Amino acid sequence: MKQNHQDEKPSSFAKTVQLVESYVQAEIIQEAKNKQLYYHNLDHALAVKRRANNIFQQIKVVLSQDNSNQELERLENLINLCGLAHDMVQLFDPPSAANQPRKRKVGLSEAETANKLLHYIQNLNQELAADQLDDSIYFSDRDQEIIQDAILATICDRDPQPGKADYTFSAKSIYQPYLYDHRPKISIVGSIIALADLGALGMEGIEIYIQDGILVFLEDNPDLESLILKCDRSNCFNDDIIKARLLAMTRFMVSLAYERQARFELEISGFTPQARQILRDKIFLGFKQENTTQIAAILPTQDNVSLPELINFFGLNSKIKLLE
Repeated sequence: MKQNHQDEKPSSFAKTVQLVESYVQAEIIQEAKNKQLYYHNLDHALAVKRRANNIFQQIKVVLSQDNSNQELERLENLINLCGLAHDMVQLFDPPSAANQPRKRKVGLSEAETANKLLHYIQNLNQELAADQLDDSIYFSDRDQEIIQDAILATICDRDPQPGKADYTFSAKSIYQPYLYDHRPKISIVGSIIALADLGALGMEGIEIYIQDGILVFLEDNPDLESLILKCDRSNCFNDDIIKARLLAMTRFMVSLAYERQARFELEISGFTPQARQILRDKIFLGFKQENTTQIAAILPTQDNVSLPELINFFGLNSKIKLLE
């Protein structure tokens, strides 16, 4: 796969990363268009990149105790790339029937994303090698290990043991196993990307959290797109089933908000005490009781809520237009 960068010889590792980021952005845009992705699109990729960089900048003073300025600069470039690229490929299971939500196999999209990105990087390395550039400009083997580790760190799964140990979560609890694995990590990058990926409520607040939840719902339920975004009920196959699907999502969003807050201390336990204090005091300010209480009050979750009320809530909070 020829990358055709003969006229773009990078002068630094940062410039090499920029070449890859240009490729990644184009791939994400095309993937979103091809697969009707309301959530896993360029907006989400840029948001995770921004949140990950924010985390890095805030804890940089701690990382500088064990890393040189050159090493920190390289880590920052890798964090930016991984934040942008972590959802580059989105794979869904073949639909079992019409009017059913889309489903995915756990970890498959992340694994394919890592494979595709590393394949591109390896080809780019080979192209650049012909120019006999300084070794620091290429992606090293360690860089590639960090990239793979960071992308796989964002894999989400259902908690197989709800209510274990000293905390209690629902059977549908979403979590990132990577943050609960206490074996030594390849680098800090994976933990930062994982925290940034699910960091909307903690870092950006209620409005973004609710909007993201609705975008996830639209992406996973493409058969309800016109209903939510146009209030078009002409294709409603069963009002009770549709109401149940909408209610299940609002209730999940409330549950997830409480669980994101409850899991926070567990998920940052791999950081140093100094870094954990910074994460609490300067970054994840949205994890507070009043926010989760407000989310529970805002979201329509009662049995007696009407289908039109639910449709109206989802439509008003989507803040997007139909995809072309």
